[in-house]
Amino acid sequence: MKCPSCASTNTRVICTKQFNGFTKRYCRCFSCDLKYRTVEKYESSKPGPKKGTPRPGKISRGSEHGSAILTEKNVLHIRRMHVWGITHQVIANKYDMSTSYISRIINRKVWTHI
Repeated sequence: MKCPSCASTNTRVICTKQFNGFTKRYCRCFSCDLKYRTVEKYESSKPGPKKGTPRPGKISRGSEHGSAILTEKNVLHIRRMHVWGITHQVIANKYDMSTSYISRIINRKVWTHI
């Protein structure tokens, strides 16, 4: 922590007291011998659904998703090209994608519904 007086980092926390919603730390600067206090306030998280609660509505998959670049037909063709022995780099250049994403398609890490 920096000293508010001399901006030195040669400080130590002397005492810490915790209260409901905030913490007070009493500190001492060894450069200018100033004793000061910091207060840390904690904000509670916003209420929301509990973890594991399914999202409402239908989640779009594949080419129905708004940011999809490929179609199901493209994905099947990528997997077929891999079976034919075409390298990931050539496939990536053809579809203007990264080789890591092509690898994820081939290994069924993405586009798993096909």
